[in-house]
Amino acid sequence: MFWFFYILSAFCLSYVISKGFNRGFIVIYVCLVILLTPAQIEIGTSNYAPSLFTFFFNLVFLEEYSLRVLRPLFLTLPISLFILWLFLRIKKIFF
Repeated sequence: MFWFFYILSAFCLSYVISKGFNRGFIVIYVCLVILLTPAQIEIGTSNYAPSLFTFFFNLVFLEEYSLRVLRPLFLTLPISLFILWLFLRIKKIFF
C-alpha cells in the first residue's frame, strides 16, 4: 500500500516539476527515474525503499555516510538516459 501512494505522489510531483520546463516528458521521465529507483534498506533483507530518500535518511538520522544505497541510482540513471536518448532518436527518424 505504501508503494502505491508513493508512486502516485511521485507522478504528481514529477508533473508539477515538469510544468516549469518546455520538454515536459523528459523532465517527468528523469524525475520518475530518480524518485522510483529502489534500494535495499539493509544488506541481507528483502525490504526496499526509494534510494534517494533512504540515502538522506541514513545520512541525517543514522549518520551513516555510505553511498551503498545510491548504487542502484548510479546504474539506473545512465541506462534510463540512454534509453530516453534512443527513444527520441528513433522518434525523430521515423516520425
